[in-house]
Amino acid sequence: MIDIISEKMYLVQKGQIKLLKFKALDNLEYINHTVSTRCGGVSSKDGLESLNLGTYTADSIENVRENYRLFCSFAGYDEKRLVLGNQTHSLNVRYATSADSGKGIFLERDYTDVDALITDEKNLPLVIHTADCVPVSFIDTKLKVIGAAHCGWRGTIGELSRKTIEAMINKFGTNPEDIVSTVGPCICQMCYEVSEDLYNDFVNKFGESCALIKKDLSYYIDLAMINKQILIKCGVKEDNIIVSDLCTCCNTDILYSHRGQGSKRGIFASVLEIN
Repeated sequence: MIDIISEKMYLVQKGQIKLLKFKALDNLEYINHTVSTRCGGVSSKDGLESLNLGTYTADSIENVRENYRLFCSFAGYDEKRLVLGNQTHSLNVRYATSADSGKGIFLERDYTDVDALITDEKNLPLVIHTADCVPVSFIDTKLKVIGAAHCGWRGTIGELSRKTIEAMINKFGTNPEDIVSTVGPCICQMCYEVSEDLYNDFVNKFGESCALIKKDLSYYIDLAMINKQILIKCGVKEDNIIVSDLCTCCNTDILYSHRGQGSKRGIFASVLEIN
């Protein structure tokens, strides 16, 4: 079953499992990119039901592993090849290789504080976890190498997107003009109210723009738009940047959201692989 649910993304369904894909990436035959939803898994605790992919939630590791098996079986990934970062809102980028296969879900990690991954290896799915933060993917269409980053407000103000592109330049010789980038489902501006201090930190870093709004005594930040601005500043062509129009907080029926559900919530994943 295929269902168009937004201008940028469509939903595919098999049984109870529902997955999201970017329309614009369908033409890249060497890429398998999938965004999980909260639908079709085995988790049953309040807020976690049912396709929770977060290993650091109140869920059991047995449930999470089974959810990964269900997700990977449908999406076409080898679950034993998955590579998970160690997301702590850091600005660190790791070059992932086959030696990292299964780390973070089936094997212990031998690294810490990793919020972005890059690789040039085929069939090595890079996994980014979010539940309001911004998952950003990077596809070098010329060299066929990839990257993925977890950009919450710390990763955004610290420009992790830029650091990921710089890592791809240094490791692979990537030209930013060859990059196609997706900015995945995340919290929208009007759902992301922040403190005046954080708002001012963003204004001081990025300048005033429509991505930063003060309304009466409330302050709102558009993390997706700021990441898009960072990508453009790095040399990625604007036409090559696809920003999802799905808000996590507005769509808690299919996506997990920290703001929408509170701390007792699951995690969905954005997964990127070179075929």
